[in-house]
Amino acid sequence: MILLNAVIFLLFVILWFATKGYETATVRNLDKKQYPLKFLFPLGFFLMDRLWINRIKISDNLEEPLKALYVGEQVDIIKRLYLCNKTAIAILIIFAANFFALISNLQAINNKQLLDGRYIQRPGYAEGTKSVDLKVNVSDKDLTVLEEDDIRLDVEEKRYDKEEIIKRFQYAKDYIDTHILNKNESSEKILSDLNFMPKIPDTGISVTWVTENSEIIDGEGKIHNRELKEGVLVRVTAEITYYDDSGEYTRYFKVLPKEYTREELTRKNLTDALNASNEQSRTEDKISLPDTLMGQQVSWAEKEDNTGGMLLMIGIMSAVLLYILMDRDLYSKVEKRNREMLLDYPEIINKFTLLVGAGMSLSNAWCKISKDYKDGGAKKRYAYEEMGITYGELMLGTSEITAYERFGRRVKLLPYLRFSSLLAQNVKKGSAGLLSQLELEAAEAFEERKELAKRMGEEAGTKLLVPMMLMLIIVLAVILVPAFLSFRI
Repeated sequence: MILLNAVIFLLFVILWFATKGYETATVRNLDKKQYPLKFLFPLGFFLMDRLWINRIKISDNLEEPLKALYVGEQVDIIKRLYLCNKTAIAILIIFAANFFALISNLQAINNKQLLDGRYIQRPGYAEGTKSVDLKVNVSDKDLTVLEEDDIRLDVEEKRYDKEEIIKRFQYAKDYIDTHILNKNESSEKILSDLNFMPKIPDTGISVTWVTENSEIIDGEGKIHNRELKEGVLVRVTAEITYYDDSGEYTRYFKVLPKEYTREELTRKNLTDALNASNEQSRTEDKISLPDTLMGQQVSWAEKEDNTGGMLLMIGIMSAVLLYILMDRDLYSKVEKRNREMLLDYPEIINKFTLLVGAGMSLSNAWCKISKDYKDGGAKKRYAYEEMGITYGELMLGTSEITAYERFGRRVKLLPYLRFSSLLAQNVKKGSAGLLSQLELEAAEAFEERKELAKRMGEEAGTKLLVPMMLMLIIVLAVILVPAFLSFRI
């Protein structure tokens, strides 16, 4: 199989290099974004011409879509490129599959366990047990007695013989002697933790430690010498084990009292003095703190409570943050107001058109819409509120032209600016043709409303992407976490 993979791989490489100059003019003009496999097109064209793939008739259900997608281009050229693209994809898939198959087969040879049809390589010393999956066929002449496809054999690591075990045990003792002291100078001066190794590296030998006095040297090799007044000799036994063979190795260590630095000694003496003072004054109202310690002056100060300062800092930071967020919230509300007014504009312009078409003057139509909104007790709408202000100005005697222009300047939205400008111009020049202009504006407003609604729908869909992604992550976690946990088991 490896030979076949190698032949296919070499054949692909040879053909790819040999056909790099095939139809270079056609390939050079292709858009790389539209044809990402452009580098395989020379080989694709070569194989199409040699295997007559380009003469295969494309079904009618594909020909029409090709014409629709490539408007104004020659159908024959599009057909050829379409077939070459499919051929290039097929070539790439075959090459990739063959490449990974070659790697897999090479790895299988390297990991081959059965040698010469009847031997299995045993793991070396301290390499652990390995499992080998085998197939077996037992036959008596031409008769198959047993055939199994799934037999698992656990092959243990190679073990030492008796002579080698003796050597390895001696090596273990030498290794212990070399590494057990850790940072200590000698076994007669133990001041810090010992190195109780659980295994001897690269031997498969395990070590269990037993100490004569676990209060001074525990089973992990840690030294407890803070309370010692003088050196203590402790016997430590290492139980060396290799499968069924075992042995013992005993060492003696003299643990000395802990040597304190000046700072550590001062801290210890201070703690002892405080404990003594606390013990002596249990029946008194006050505890006397030492003012001298080993001839040194001791001064005391109460630790300051910084909670107030922290609260002040948090308050300042919160105020600054709130100040910034309030500005952002204000801008957000302005955007919502503008959007609301744009949504209300088609309704307002339609009402205005109907009232003017019924014979009302511009000011009467304006006042009618404003009064209906105010008397109806509807929810606050910014556009009608602005119209109410203009209605109040008209009632106070402000000229219509000035009132309408002020309305447009307050709203500052293009549709309302057009509307106010239209009304002001018709007041100046007369109302001839006003109704047709209002009808045209109403139609445009309705189309703009549809576009705005479409944009709002798209924005809502975009905002839903974040919660949808979170839900997807949660679902994947619910599915994958138990699966990984089961693999660990």
